[in-house]
Amino acid sequence: MKKFIALYYNTTGVHQEAPEMTEEQAAQALAPWMAWEKKYGDRVVDMGAPCAPASASNDGESWSASKNWVTGYSIVSANSLEEAQTMFKSHPIYAYPGHAVEISECVAM
Repeated sequence: MKKFIALYYNTTGVHQEAPEMTEEQAAQALAPWMAWEKKYGDRVVDMGAPCAPASASNDGESWSASKNWVTGYSIVSANSLEEAQTMFKSHPIYAYPGHAVEISECVAM
């Protein structure tokens, strides 16, 4: 099987701070993600994590706020891009307004 990285994006162009939550609220928010992981089992290679706003550089010397709003990632295994795409048809990221997914195959170096 091949590996694919799914990048979760905030398409609104505005950083959204994570809301303060109780442990119970956090568990409820995480439940759909855990159900998605359970559905695909070991095909979810790395569940991933949320990402803080990034900084970007074209030369490694000067840095500024990134224009890409990557908010998290996951890595999955599938036989093809189309098969990986089907894993994200009812993914919990779509419950977050203004969010989208980009999937790319991780190619061997």
